Amino acid sequence: MTTRTKTRRLICIALIFSLVGCGWKVTPPILDQQVLNQSPISEAAVLTVNDGGIIWGNGELGEIVRKTLIERGAFNEVYYPLEPRNPPDYRLRITASGNIDEEIGFGIVKSIFIGMLFFIPVGIIRFNKDFVLDADVTVIKQNQELLHFAIKTETEVSHTMFSHANQYEPVARQKAFEDLALRIISKLKSI
Repeated sequence: MTTRTKTRRLICIALIFSLVGCGWKVTPPILDQQVLNQSPISEAAVLTVNDGGIIWGNGELGEIVRKTLIERGAFNEVYYPLEPRNPPDYRLRITASGNIDEEIGFGIVKSIFIGMLFFIPVGIIRFNKDFVLDADVTVIKQNQELLHFAIKTETEVSHTMFSHANQYEPVARQKAFEDLALRIISKLKSI
């Protein structure tokens, strides 16, 4: 076998690993699904959302929570972003903030290691990010506070070096916001 043939084989192997190097996986938090099977709490509710503190939120929190509350049967109708002239008795207020926790130190070590091995393990070595969401939720019925609670949820993303955030971030955002809505539903069961 000539040096040229060996070089070609190494290049082919490196190309195969680089194609694998664009993978990612989103792992949502675990929640007991049994607590979510319930009859509607009320016919309708008004949803008010302040999600300006979520750096990765893209302004989608309210719509995803509204959709999940309706799909899971917590309410038959959830008014968001506009309130009707005759608002229903129930009102949900959500104030949320969120950030991304990355493994910076260990991530740099992984990157150096990949570079030292000429990018061959680029599709094998994974980098991790946690999409952290903190929310204060207030449930109001006929202008009286029924329930106030805080929820913290983390959605984990595991990706390879050349994965693009615009591929996995929308999925992570969707999972995190749905998890928040499901946790709200489980708390509403105590009313």
